Amino acid sequence: MTKLTKIFLTITSLFFITMASVKAAKLNIDVPEVTDHEKVTIYLFRGDGCPHCNDFLTFFNAHADQFKDYFEIVAYETYNDADNLGLKTLVSDKLENTESGVPFIVYGNQYKVGFGSDGTDLIEKVLAMYQDDEYEDVVQEVIEENNIEVHPETLKEACLKEDIIKETRNDGLVVAVIFLVLIGGFAALVLVSKKK
Repeated sequence: MTKLTKIFLTITSLFFITMASVKAAKLNIDVPEVTDHEKVTIYLFRGDGCPHCNDFLTFFNAHADQFKDYFEIVAYETYNDADNLGLKTLVSDKLENTESGVPFIVYGNQYKVGFGSDGTDLIEKVLAMYQDDEYEDVVQEVIEENNIEVHPETLKEACLKEDIIKETRNDGLVVAVIFLVLIGGFAALVLVSKKK
């Protein structure tokens, strides 16, 4: 094997290792069969700059795509939006929550105040709720019962606002460009070595 062939194989191996690491590692969670059951909505009542809210957004930004058939995430920023704060208060009252603060996470008729760095147990609870024919979306009920105007955000919109992701980010494209530059360099080496 020539020296140039070894270089080429090394570069190719590095490319495939890099491509594999660009994608988020999948969580090892058993998922139920996808049915016609409506998706469960996970509601995040958050505050701009809240570090625990950012932990939630970062975690689910990395993993929500794996579970897109089972749940979706809707965020409500409450520090700067009185309508969203009013919704949080009404939902909190309906669920008889006595804790205050954000993140306030509601899924079905359950809630959690606070978030660590891992939402695996939350995902497992939501997947169980996905299979429950008695699924009840308390947040949506409160919105409809009170006929209130709120300002929801998608997971992506909330992540963009918190600079967790950038609008123009495209890791696959960056890696492809780097790979093409490396291949071009290899081709140039081959041409130079043939001239000698």
